[in-house]
Amino acid sequence: MVSKVGAPAYTEWANGYIANMKAILNKSREGHTAAVKERIESVSQLKDVVETTKVLFEVSRETAQLEAKAFELKQTVDFAHEAKSVLDSWVRYEANVRQREQKQLAESIIAKIEKEIRTPKFQQQVLTQSIAEVESTSKFSGA
Repeated sequence: MVSKVGAPAYTEWANGYIANMKAILNKSREGHTAAVKERIESVSQLKDVVETTKVLFEVSRETAQLEAKAFELKQTVDFAHEAKSVLDSWVRYEANVRQREQKQLAESIIAKIEKEIRTPKFQQQVLTQSIAEVESTSKFSGA
């Protein structure tokens, strides 16, 4: 008698439990399937990683070469600026030397002329020449 009364309840409980387990298993299977599909998609996005890495390596190598060339050009420019600075310094020095030499030459010539002017022979010569010019001028104006 217990089996007649308890059997339908037990069957109902067992069917519910089985349905619950099937639902949990189906849900787990769908979750696992979705996770596998998601992983496949994420891995398929990385399928070109080797080619991308090769391209990035080439870009990196080219960048390194350009940086080396830029450094070399910068060194050349720095050297040219330094050389120009030295040459400009020499030009200024030479100009100062030339100016000083010209000043000394002018001073020595002026000193010689002043010394010559002070000599009695030169003064007599200038006086004689001046008198001659005045006489020649007066001859032309008096005639």
